[in-house]
Amino acid sequence: MKYLNIILFFSIQLIACELDREKLLTLFSGEWISRALYTTAKLEIADKLDEPRTSLELSNLTKCHPESLDRLMTALSNLGVFEKLSDGRYINNHTSLLLKKNHPETLHGLCIFYGEDIHKAFDSFLSSIKIGKPAFELSFGEPIFQYFKNHPERLSLFKQGMKEKSLAVINSILDSYEFGNFTTLCDVGGGEGQFLKGLLKRHPHLKATLFELPEVANQPHDKTYQVISGNFFNSIPQGIDAYLLKSVLHDWDDEECKKILDNCFSAMSPNSKLLITEVVIDKEFPYASCMDMLMLTLTGGKERSLDTFKKMLYQSGFIIQNIYPTSTEFTLIEAKKSPTPLLSSSVDYALKN
Repeated sequence: MKYLNIILFFSIQLIACELDREKLLTLFSGEWISRALYTTAKLEIADKLDEPRTSLELSNLTKCHPESLDRLMTALSNLGVFEKLSDGRYINNHTSLLLKKNHPETLHGLCIFYGEDIHKAFDSFLSSIKIGKPAFELSFGEPIFQYFKNHPERLSLFKQGMKEKSLAVINSILDSYEFGNFTTLCDVGGGEGQFLKGLLKRHPHLKATLFELPEVANQPHDKTYQVISGNFFNSIPQGIDAYLLKSVLHDWDDEECKKILDNCFSAMSPNSKLLITEVVIDKEFPYASCMDMLMLTLTGGKERSLDTFKKMLYQSGFIIQNIYPTSTEFTLIEAKKSPTPLLSSSVDYALKN
């Protein structure tokens, strides 16, 4: 019996070791998979599969080497992207349909952006970790937002990718929170107003305001909301029922976030609500930590845990009222001004309660 237990113990250890090895090898291959997806997006394969096609037909349409293209398509089919039929032809499945340019929930532009600008940025990731400077800046020679100002064609791709990513996120936020209870709402740093357009389709009674930098505010905008130009590091429009910070705080470090939150606090009335939508780090949700590495690479900003948000908000005079998960990777945090004065010595106490 003793020897049987020893054999059983070492057998379990061997199996665990094999599983760990397989897991690590699978993680190693992540870059190869992303390059494969990027390649099919550049070739617009999904747009060419409205009907089943052989690899030879696809190679003629894309001017590619038939066998190489077939191996690429086989690999992605085995990974659940595209479907390979019993006769060897390929067709779109629910996943690959999202790579079609005209799909209502397309991620085609985002895939291209990740495969080009982001791919190059990560070449400097090791140096970034060593010196604490965004990898994008190391790879391209200037901070990301300055780079986009100087390269409008890349800015256009970035905007397209962010627009695609935001579409499902916006709907998930609108499904998860009752915005109809407000009379006025300000989207702080709301870009081109994509969220407000979706919001006003559902709640046309709202008086909505987009607050953005002058170079964004001065562009043509939808007439259903007003536009105010400014800088959220300086001040924010006052006296509005709800202030939305959607994917804003993750662009900045803690010190800069405090400036934004402090200005929100100054602008808000006692009954105003602060609505923060961000990806929240949780060990049960590994993608959030992947997004944190992306922010480290792009801007030096970060994704944060719920405890970190709670502490940040408390230090700027806020308390969290409710937390609303959504059907996407985003969470909505509802906060209001704290009814009692902030005592810096009580931050640790607040985090425990």
